Amino acid sequence: MVSRMRLMGGILFELLIACAVLGFSLPFMMNALRDSQDEQLKRHAYMQGQSLQSAIDAHFRSQWQRLLPAQCHQDSALSLTIESSANSPARLSARALVAGSDWLLARDHGLCRGSLAVNENPLMVALDCHWDVGDPVRFSSCDRSVLGQIEGISSQGAQIAFTTDDVLGQSGVIASEDGFYWYLAEGKTGQSALWRSPEVSGNALELWNGIERLSILPLLDQDQNGFVDTLDTRYGHYALQQVRALWVEYQYRLWDCHLDLTEAVPLSYLSMRGEEWQYHRPCQQVGNQIIELRGMPL
Repeated sequence: MVSRMRLMGGILFELLIACAVLGFSLPFMMNALRDSQDEQLKRHAYMQGQSLQSAIDAHFRSQWQRLLPAQCHQDSALSLTIESSANSPARLSARALVAGSDWLLARDHGLCRGSLAVNENPLMVALDCHWDVGDPVRFSSCDRSVLGQIEGISSQGAQIAFTTDDVLGQSGVIASEDGFYWYLAEGKTGQSALWRSPEVSGNALELWNGIERLSILPLLDQDQNGFVDTLDTRYGHYALQQVRALWVEYQYRLWDCHLDLTEAVPLSYLSMRGEEWQYHRPCQQVGNQIIELRGMPL
């Protein structure tokens, strides 16, 4: 009987020791588990950020790779404008542009395009496009570029009148010309977003939510030798003859990132204009890319 009680007492003592050890180590185990889960979430956020950056890069390219018309020799009159949100244009006066970001005014040459031969003027073109009467279009070949205008739309297509009969007998590319402003403003979810507004009239279109800062700089071929001479950090108008590419810098936020994952000390990114961007990884990240406007070496 005494032996049994001693055995039970020993088991009880060992149980108490085990409970004490467990109670002492449990907080450390929980902290380690929580840290492990946080690290997994951070790794997932970083991977998600890289995938998101690739998608944003592809979207910028899809918007801006058509800023040059499809012709061998660029018209000296064609240009684009890069400005700061501090110098907002009248067309965007009703929009609160994101401070510290740039906006771009340019023409999308070829949102709708097709190859054809011009055998009459006016010319009926059967392309499934978004054209309206009065819209400008451009016919381009390697020798020339001629502006035209939509005179009428019917079930057969769009009737285009060119400014000169010099296009007769020419083969080339017919393309739409749509002027747009690209800029950052508050999006539909409350986050800042990339928007596009028609240059003259029409509704704005939200393109990408979560872009918090944007910088656009031209890479210029000033001596027209086919290579980039400089990256210009100034604002203003640039002749398309000289613009070979755009250097784009942007800060973006992951859509469903947990705020408690953000690092306490912000990181700094020094932009090409010498501006310091501060951001908290992994929920905020920074990307940059070169968008080539001509298929030639930079």
